[in-house]
Amino acid sequence: MTPLPPILRSWQRCRERGLRVELLIEAGGAIAPSAQALLELARSSIEDLYQLIERPGFAVLLADAQALVIDLEGDPDLVALAHSCGVRPPAPLAEELAGTNAVDLALRETQPVQTAGDEHYACSLHPLAIAAAPLFDVAGRALGALAIVTYADASHPHTLGMAIAAAQALHNQLRADQLLAEANDHLAELYATLETMSEGLVFVGPGDEIRRINSRAAELIGVGAKRVAGRPYEDALAPPLLVRLALQQRAELIEQELLWQSAKGAVATLCSVRPVWEGGRRYLGALVTLRPAQSVHLLVQRVVGAQARFTFRDIIGQSPALRQALQEAHLAANGAGSVLLRGEPGVGKELFAQAIHNASVRADGPFVGLNCAAVPRPLLAGELFGEEAHPRRMAQGGRPGKIELARGGVLYLEAVDALPPELQTALLRTIEMRRSIRSEGTSPLPIDVRLFTTASADFERQVQEGRFRPDLAAHLSACSVEIPPLRWRGDDLLLLVSHVLLLLSERLGRPVALAPDALQALRGYAWPGNVRELELTLERTLAGSEKSVIALDDLPPTIARGTSLLEPPLTPRLDEHHRLSERDAILRAGRDAAGHLGRTATLLGVSRATLWRKMSRHGLTKEAFWTDG
Repeated sequence: MTPLPPILRSWQRCRERGLRVELLIEAGGAIAPSAQALLELARSSIEDLYQLIERPGFAVLLADAQALVIDLEGDPDLVALAHSCGVRPPAPLAEELAGTNAVDLALRETQPVQTAGDEHYACSLHPLAIAAAPLFDVAGRALGALAIVTYADASHPHTLGMAIAAAQALHNQLRADQLLAEANDHLAELYATLETMSEGLVFVGPGDEIRRINSRAAELIGVGAKRVAGRPYEDALAPPLLVRLALQQRAELIEQELLWQSAKGAVATLCSVRPVWEGGRRYLGALVTLRPAQSVHLLVQRVVGAQARFTFRDIIGQSPALRQALQEAHLAANGAGSVLLRGEPGVGKELFAQAIHNASVRADGPFVGLNCAAVPRPLLAGELFGEEAHPRRMAQGGRPGKIELARGGVLYLEAVDALPPELQTALLRTIEMRRSIRSEGTSPLPIDVRLFTTASADFERQVQEGRFRPDLAAHLSACSVEIPPLRWRGDDLLLLVSHVLLLLSERLGRPVALAPDALQALRGYAWPGNVRELELTLERTLAGSEKSVIALDDLPPTIARGTSLLEPPLTPRLDEHHRLSERDAILRAGRDAAGHLGRTATLLGVSRATLWRKMSRHGLTKEAFWTDG
């Protein structure tokens, strides 16, 4: 049922209270101190608004949170008329005392409202039109209402827009006052925080002078904080070459182990330099951070990639094919070896990878991802293994690779078959030796990482043809998880559609649903792009429509027509087609799955072990799937 408009609901409440339309608005009590403070704050906004209007027939009214009039200024004739109608400070405009009016409704409904003439419940207000907007503090609490009063026969929708603009200006003023107070508090907090941090901090100004140095930095370098403040950093601190170059070039230096010269000799520290810019244009200086050298061990454990957010509870579906994949995934989660995730594009390999990670003993560690096919080949070694600091790029310095950053957790390598031969060899050596050497480096670093990988559909062929090292492939596939395509998952599509629509409804702020024929079209489509294609299709469809119910003609033509690049295989299941012999069912499933035993077992709704047992019973081998006999 469509809700009644606010004005009509207000009229109903007035009648239920037994209010008379002939009621007269009588002056209330004294104006509260909080209302006086609101008046002082709003005075400039009221004056600006009145100057903007600056013509006869307009007045500006301010009320407190209880709808008590605390100020009314404007055209003298209109103000006199308003006074004769009972609208004067400190008259109450609350609905219980004055009937339906825009000031009370704006506060009650927390939205701008305009009332004119006989829309007012009280006859005494019929000569007036009131456009009111609520006022809120920065925490969202109601402060009062700002209204523009005109003659009833001069009411115009633009008047409400002016009231809204004035209310927003007042809100912005409140926000600015709060920000100024917060800035002062934050400055005091910042100075206190600098002294309590375990890291050493040095801020170098644009003129290369030391603006601030905390006691921890002074202690690490062996200088007096007060003695070096204001002096040129090169004279006061004698920084390493990499730090000097970074400051001179206003470049970033990310956590390099460097030696600082001090009165006590060389001091090993882990250093970073971060330039500070105002709006990306004006250079304000640079922040130099220092940590003790032993903190270098924390560097390889730092997580700069995405954290694993998904668990097995986020995997939607109940089909036998998906249950088989989940069973394999749970086994992988309980294991310690590398995991190879197989499946078509868009089936959710990273979702499974994160779920396995979060169910494993490494769940508290990082989950660092790298798409080997997305990184240019010259940069891939540095991304994977890191780069050693080198004189040719001193301002940049060395940096850790993904394999170091994943220490204690998981390194997720997408498209691992895109690795060139030399990096395949380096990765194999790293796995076997449990040591990693950065590019252009010589010092091996101990690693503690579990590898999750994905590969293209012809991965086995690449191994057979020698394009991918068989020994590395064996290491990476200690555990294997075969994720089925969406077209093999039956009614899982309905569950996924329901889940995606729920998420999109929350994001769009409106309920959405699919018409039966549209849902049937989704079920009939083969989804070559799998779950990702389904999610993107629904998202694009809803983004391009304001409808609450998506019809068949709202879907993309290929889906609406029921055509796709792939057609779902019509494969018998052992527990559904009793008219077929068990042997024939296995043969048909094996041929539909192109001889892949994992997919054959999934199509038949049995485990691989059961499939092997039944194949042995019927004297079948894998080669039988490729013959017509």
